[in-house]
Amino acid sequence: MCPQPFPIPQKRELPPVLGWLTTVVSLTVLLTSAFGGQLRIEYYGLRTPGDTGDIEQASGLHHGRLGQREGLWVVCDRNGGQSAGRLYFIAEATLQKAVHRQAVVADEVFTPVLEETAWPALNAAHRDAGEEVLAELRRRLRAGIEGNGGPRLDLEAVTIGPSPIAPHEPRLFVVAEEPHSTVLELSLEGTPARARLTGVYTYPEASDAQGTDSNDGLEGLAYAGELGRFFWAEEGTKFHDGPPGPRLFFLDPRLGVAVLKPGRVEVAREPSAALTAAVRSLREGRMQTLNGMTRTPDGGLAVVDRNGGWILRIDPHRKRAEKWLNLYDLDGTNLRQTLANFPGLRLMPYISIEGIAMDPAGTLWLVDDPAMPESFRASCLIRIRGLDSLKR
Repeated sequence: MCPQPFPIPQKRELPPVLGWLTTVVSLTVLLTSAFGGQLRIEYYGLRTPGDTGDIEQASGLHHGRLGQREGLWVVCDRNGGQSAGRLYFIAEATLQKAVHRQAVVADEVFTPVLEETAWPALNAAHRDAGEEVLAELRRRLRAGIEGNGGPRLDLEAVTIGPSPIAPHEPRLFVVAEEPHSTVLELSLEGTPARARLTGVYTYPEASDAQGTDSNDGLEGLAYAGELGRFFWAEEGTKFHDGPPGPRLFFLDPRLGVAVLKPGRVEVAREPSAALTAAVRSLREGRMQTLNGMTRTPDGGLAVVDRNGGWILRIDPHRKRAEKWLNLYDLDGTNLRQTLANFPGLRLMPYISIEGIAMDPAGTLWLVDDPAMPESFRASCLIRIRGLDSLKR
């Protein structure tokens, strides 16, 4: 959960005129989707396999292929009810049949697992992750498998890449953020498939850069195209008036590149400092935070500044950043207004996008992670086509 940056309105029914305006906005989006040549925005509910319930608190998104599976991969944070700490796969064929304002039903769900007998070998191979990190990870995996009421994994990002460890087979990499920022390597095995834990990599977050609940660490991850090399994004925390005062969320985000070594995330300091400086130079207003990232077909990055209301475009080679898409003015569409009643009445004063993905066709996918004071936790999937129609 995150603190609200603006006063929260009291819950109330929409006046008739606002309900009418919301309908007009929705019809406009739908009509725009039906005709080419413009930005086309569609949105969907997200349901678990078998249409048994909502996918809640989706906080990470990736479009990619792993073996025979190609489509969207979604992860959920620790507050997602039955979705907490789980990973969902939505096949490309399912996405092609998606209908605007209706539900997309995921094809598969995975809960990260590791047999008790396999822990000694994992501990030995990834001892640099630290005993505390490994013990807490073991506890949360057990809670996810047994459903014993304990804390679940706090999954915040997902990507696909080859394992840093020989024979370098393709793997899923997910971020588990709280209480320790770690990257987990998962192998899909068996029929039906399970997500077996094969690697643990601890991110070196300084103690004075952590928020009070250690829930502001890694939020974005993307394979950088070289073995073991990944781009990462951190929300970022800063002292309000200098130490030892209170630390505030969402003031000093970080963006960088790192190499995964057994047990640890080894940050490349100079390029990471340059990328971070480029991002922070774009901050306007009271907050800036990074909550998701994706590679773009041109080799760049698209990164979500959720609280700032922007999707940033990053050139990682030139260490440059620019504002790209305004979440409150997407070619005239304000996502906050468009989704005012989807999937329920929204009270948050901003749109809480936490996942972003781009497919090979250049279609942009977003997913939101609703927070208090919303009465619902069901996430919304957004598809944006026609980005080439925007002026550069």
